[in-house]
Amino acid sequence: MWELDINNIAGIRSGSTSIIPGLNVVQASNFQGKSSFIAALQTVMGATGHYGDHPLTEGADTGSVTLRTDTDTYEVTINRERGANSLSGTPYLTDENDQLCARLFAFLGEDNPIRTAVRNGDDITEFLQEPLNIEEIDRQISDLKDERRDVEKALTQAEQAAENLPSAQESVTQVKNELEELRGKKAELEDAAQEDDGADDLSDELSERRSALQTHEEAIQAKEDRIEDLESKLEAAQAKLEDLDEPQEVETLAELEEKQERIDVLSGKIDLFERLHRANKAILDDGDINALTDVERTISGDEIECWVCGSTTPREEMEARVDRIDERVSDLKEQRQQLTTEVEEHQQRKREAEEQQREYEETKNRIGSLQVKISDTKSELDDRRRKKETVQAEVDELEQKVAEAQHEHNEQLAEMKTEIRTAERKLESKQEQLDDLEAKKADLENLREAKAELTDEIKALREEKTETQRALADEFDAAISDIIDRYAPGFESARFDVKTNKNGDVEKFDLIIARDGRETTVDALSEGEVELIGVAVALAGYRVYDVGDRVPLILIDGISQLASEHLQQLTDYLEDAADVLVTTAYPEASGFDGEMISPEEWEIVSHESASA
Repeated sequence: MWELDINNIAGIRSGSTSIIPGLNVVQASNFQGKSSFIAALQTVMGATGHYGDHPLTEGADTGSVTLRTDTDTYEVTINRERGANSLSGTPYLTDENDQLCARLFAFLGEDNPIRTAVRNGDDITEFLQEPLNIEEIDRQISDLKDERRDVEKALTQAEQAAENLPSAQESVTQVKNELEELRGKKAELEDAAQEDDGADDLSDELSERRSALQTHEEAIQAKEDRIEDLESKLEAAQAKLEDLDEPQEVETLAELEEKQERIDVLSGKIDLFERLHRANKAILDDGDINALTDVERTISGDEIECWVCGSTTPREEMEARVDRIDERVSDLKEQRQQLTTEVEEHQQRKREAEEQQREYEETKNRIGSLQVKISDTKSELDDRRRKKETVQAEVDELEQKVAEAQHEHNEQLAEMKTEIRTAERKLESKQEQLDDLEAKKADLENLREAKAELTDEIKALREEKTETQRALADEFDAAISDIIDRYAPGFESARFDVKTNKNGDVEKFDLIIARDGRETTVDALSEGEVELIGVAVALAGYRVYDVGDRVPLILIDGISQLASEHLQQLTDYLEDAADVLVTTAYPEASGFDGEMISPEEWEIVSHESASA
């Protein structure tokens, strides 16, 4: 058994009650604290603040709910600070995802986001997929794709290395043979040479300077080729920048927040006026209106004493005024839809502007980087050319000295030494290339395995997301089938039309309703039928996300459109889904097999108004 103490929550100033396992029915007439009791349970569970404010009693600065179970005590407090309500304490549900699932799929009050969306004909995709955290899954998939692209690039290089390895090995062998042959010729020349030490030194120095000169010439050619390549890339980047539009600014964050605040204000007014319309409509349509106010039957029609101001008004005028409340709700919904459209358009413009800004800045940065590289390379080229000129002068001078100091045989020896040094450098370069190719080939299998693992991870994430999304549709079909069998509503079927993109990923759940053999919308259904569909959608999420394993109770409120026997059938249908089931009912409802909770001992805000 649970014990609950409530202070300043919604319309309840103070109250206490017990809750038993199984069915609990809060039975009372309007404005007696039924919905406020549901709000108190949501509060101590930690599920308020999601899609709405914490339900602090109007005019109060603090409120609290304490829940005592057989094993623990949970207490939360709501404080009003700087015009906003904040929650603190130890709620029953501490995990944010559990709180969110409870709010969407277990706490089925009239303000349940899914029931509200179905009632208004709004898109329910966001609510159904909220626990999936689609953005996080898509981010993981994107990161894995980036990682796989890097692996694929390395894999391509490794495969190319494997293809080039035989020719590289052959090239190294060829250079080794050439070098061995040159060394043999040099040995023959040295054996035959009879030269003094000075001439030999000049020959060695000339050989070194010629080798250095060749190195500079090769470096100069490489620098010139690199400058040509960089200038080509710079020209392409500058052409791209000219084709890009200058990034446009979007409206400030303050304007967006102001519109969002206006949407929230309109939503609050819509909710208030809808409740006011339903309450007054129910009073006027109730055959027992004499129990609430005085009714004078006249020839021209009924004259009713207004239960708010006390004036006497024809019934038709009162009904017309109630209808004007509904018209005001429609006007407010149009205003809210217009603001919502503006916010969505702003967000789209902002995303486009950010993408344009990113591409524009990346192109500018690339141009700057290329210009710096060109400048640096040109500077290095100039330095190489100066060094080449210096070495060339040294070679010219040495050649003159060698010509004077050596005979033809020694000149041949110097040239041979130059060829040997050149061949040694060539062998060193070829060997480095061969080592690099062998290292890349050694990683080939590892890279293939890494690519396969990344592909499997991406596939698993997509399948997990898609399977859950498909399961939502299947569970909805099962739930709506049960409801049709139990209640025989005025529609033949209801289902999700699952919209997918070109990759097969689910993008949207469209609610399709069939009536009289044709597709229709919720506007063509009765209020009771609409509420049954909203409950069925929420229950689909309840089953798919295993909410019953994390949330110990289901709450039902605001289904006054159902007849007493239908409400009882609904509670029978849900009672086995959770340890505790709490529902609200009017006094005339009967036949419930559970704990009956009466708010007679509670201090209710409406009592204060009545006393005043």
